Amino acid sequence: MASKPAKRILLTRADNEPLASSLKKLGAEVLEIPLIKVELDADAETADDVLSNIACYEWIAFSSANGVRGFFKEFFKKFKDIRCIGPCRIACVGKATAKALEEFHIQTDVIPEISSGAEMAKAMLAYETLENLNILCVGGNLGDGDAAKILEERGRAIVDTFCVYKTSAETVNPRGKAARDFSENGADAIFFASPSAVESFLKNAKALELKEGATRPKAYSIGPKTSEALKKFGITVAKEAQSPEIVLEMFEEEFF
Repeated sequence: MASKPAKRILLTRADNEPLASSLKKLGAEVLEIPLIKVELDADAETADDVLSNIACYEWIAFSSANGVRGFFKEFFKKFKDIRCIGPCRIACVGKATAKALEEFHIQTDVIPEISSGAEMAKAMLAYETLENLNILCVGGNLGDGDAAKILEERGRAIVDTFCVYKTSAETVNPRGKAARDFSENGADAIFFASPSAVESFLKNAKALELKEGATRPKAYSIGPKTSEALKKFGITVAKEAQSPEIVLEMFEEEFF
């Protein structure tokens, strides 16, 4: 009996490990076309202001693993000892973000079941009363601000935001190996991890245009925000993972 052809899955992040490796172990053919780039970059004056008062925050809330990396890049420019972060509690948007924190030997106090800024804020409110507490929300330039809004309006907390990285669209080279492969053969699935990746995909539509006979992929996403971005552009969402931790499980159920 002839074996079934491998499922082709297009990943759109810059760094797809360990998802790509796990999919390959399941027998998938993985294409990687980064649609966004992330630069760890914080305004120097803001960083100095935030870090000079870091011990005043009762909570620090991280919206992504890049937020963790960007924060500590700035933190260690000013301090040599991790204890200088002070006796704050820590919230993370999901397990992947919490894992990034573990690299600095810091444990997370609050992780929501659904990975979103809004759910993280709600979990913090459930953890304790936040009224008049000083909270630092750490994220990137394209953050939706949902966490800060909920913490201020519902929790009556005093919230500062700290942008530590910038996300921007990549320009896909249509003559690149992966882009040519996708245009000529298509894929069974294309995976979007953020609204910015969706927007970049549309900007690069010409470079990624499918040729006649190519397999048209179904779209898969993480979280409602990404799904909303897909629907905004008329793209049907085949399935949505509520958090990065269940993406592999989602593809296993769909294809393997």
